[in-house]
Amino acid sequence: MNEDTKKALETKFGDQVQEANKDFIKSDYIIKSHELIEQGFKVYLLAQGTNTPHKGSNGHLDATNDVYRLIDMFNQYGANSNIAITLRDSKLVVLDIDRHTPDKNGLQTLKQLGITPNFDDETVETTPRNGIHVFYRIPDDLDVTKLKRNIGAGLELVTDKITVAPSVKGGVAYKHFGKSFNEASMMPDWLIKMASNVATNGNKQNKSVPRYSIDQRINMMINGFTEGERNNQIMSFAGWLLSIRNIDPNLVYELVQKINSYSAVPLPDKEVNTIFRSAYNREVKRASMGGR
Repeated sequence: MNEDTKKALETKFGDQVQEANKDFIKSDYIIKSHELIEQGFKVYLLAQGTNTPHKGSNGHLDATNDVYRLIDMFNQYGANSNIAITLRDSKLVVLDIDRHTPDKNGLQTLKQLGITPNFDDETVETTPRNGIHVFYRIPDDLDVTKLKRNIGAGLELVTDKITVAPSVKGGVAYKHFGKSFNEASMMPDWLIKMASNVATNGNKQNKSVPRYSIDQRINMMINGFTEGERNNQIMSFAGWLLSIRNIDPNLVYELVQKINSYSAVPLPDKEVNTIFRSAYNREVKRASMGGR
């Protein structure tokens, strides 16, 4: 949003939204809420400085993408109300990483699992209690209703609603870093795997949600693997074929190499070998445990 547009919106909303003492209200929250609506999100308000809905409101059930309805809400509850968005139907999920205490540190949990993600290029917000919210896009073929919410100590996958910057809590602000919500990266394979393990019929057997659809895999065969997703795609594609009973792993390897050669930026053979070996070992382990 350029400065002229921002000033116009500040004038428009500032003229309409005033506190009881008739002083003009700081409009950062209003402007941010309007930007979110322009990006396609539904917004609702929370009591100032909290994650609690205003008394008499319906919380996330009041979420709206109607600017004028939102103006009415700010008029009713105050222009410095905290703001939140609904994630359902937004094609976004949030990895909520707590760092409250040494025994509840999500980053430490990821490290113990051998996962070392780099959030520098992601859509990130920090929370007032030193937590991290990482926003990811949901793959078209992934049903988030089947994913677990609590995925580890200090790790939570949020799929329903989330408080966003510039909200405050306890006098400390949420802060936004990196890309906008609409530019969020696709959910990484490791996160999908962590959240996809679901118990069925009381047993502990794991059932994975497919990472890529059949259409996406066919597209890989035609156009090669996508830069930025090559490792995930090779791992998923190889694992998919290796799971087929009695298939020759050598044939799968040759096909993966062929598809990699079609890629706009092919991976080096050494890296393809390493990924394929991991996929093969995983499927062998799965088969030995009675998996697919």
